[in-house]
Amino acid sequence: MDNKEKFTPEEQKAINKYSWLKTWFLLANGITLCYVNNTVKQGTYHLYLVTALLIASTVITVMTLATYFQKNRHIQKYKSRYSASTVLIIFLFMLHVFICKDYVMDIFAGEKTVITSEYSVLWGYFHTEIDGEEIRLNLPDETIKKLRDNDYIDSEEIYNFDTGTYYYKKKAHVTYYPNSRVLKEAFIEE
Repeated sequence: MDNKEKFTPEEQKAINKYSWLKTWFLLANGITLCYVNNTVKQGTYHLYLVTALLIASTVITVMTLATYFQKNRHIQKYKSRYSASTVLIIFLFMLHVFICKDYVMDIFAGEKTVITSEYSVLWGYFHTEIDGEEIRLNLPDETIKKLRDNDYIDSEEIYNFDTGTYYYKKKAHVTYYPNSRVLKEAFIEE
């Protein structure tokens, strides 16, 4: 008895193509999720890298949908399996767009610069409040050290209890992208 399933060469080609596209789609989304959630980002290239991953995911998603609608949905034996898989791919793609949209928006929106002598870097991130807006950025260790090396002011009140920030002698210049919170550069005035 032969347990091999019989497909036409065209169906087998469509099945193989769909499987490879689904694999590449999951790989692109996995890389994006790990990168966006586990990396402290400093530099403009992060915006372009995440955007490139989103573009790759978009191309793969479009190719997967085209393969599904042209060939795979007509394979009766696995019609429900391919339908469910395609719905999940669309759902994951929408999540991918949601995760990456801030990076894409920042390419077009540009950066913001904060110049302040009142900030905190004690917990591994830059924190300050400007005009009632709280700004919190995750920073690489070398940038935190650079901002932490700034001397406190010569006064008894070096800490602002309302905002949780310290008063420093020299101003810090922090340039970042407001939507994705990617740091472009940070330095202390000389």
